[in-house]
Amino acid sequence: MKELVHERLLELHDGQGTPFRRVLVYAERQPAGLWVAWVEFVSASGDKVVQTDRETTQSTLRGVAYWATGLQPTYFEGALDRALRRTGPAPPSAAPAAPVPDRGGMVSFRIRRSDPRVAFRVMATNTLVPGLRRAAHHAGSLIYVRSVEPALTEMPRIYEFLAHFQSARAAAILAQRLEADLEGTTATLEIRRVEVPLESEAIRRALVEAVAEK
Repeated sequence: MKELVHERLLELHDGQGTPFRRVLVYAERQPAGLWVAWVEFVSASGDKVVQTDRETTQSTLRGVAYWATGLQPTYFEGALDRALRRTGPAPPSAAPAAPVPDRGGMVSFRIRRSDPRVAFRVMATNTLVPGLRRAAHHAGSLIYVRSVEPALTEMPRIYEFLAHFQSARAAAILAQRLEADLEGTTATLEIRRVEVPLESEAIRRALVEAVAEK
């Protein structure tokens, strides 16, 4: 399971002038016990994410965090170029994506935040119990699963949830609820382990696409 170990805000641009303002360093433990890390760049609009191949290998997660905090902006400029080359341009003759079917399902999502009040806010409760369900009118429900302690004490805690909805319209209502609950916080939202901007349309799209991929 990958771990977010460092986040930074920078002003970077690709060859077409697209701005990338969020830089995320992730690490994942290998079977031999070592940790490999890579860098992800999120565009200012949140609709484009590119990532490098392995950038470093460290013996501990703390070592990755120490490495990441010492990186300079010029390093990330080169890393963005590597990520863009790795991704490559989209095929010009690619067929348009098929429309996403209007069906519901159950999708896992996570919230990373040091302040536990965010999870209580999402569930509209003063007590968090695994399996607790928060119903949304005509839209399904949000279900609290558990909290996960971070690998390092300075990293945010992870709160895991399920979103249950019957249609794309219901997903939109849940997305609006999540946007309102997380507004004004510094929480990070991940849907099926992919970071999603805290905007209702981006959240709705991620929920519906996650169901379509099953």
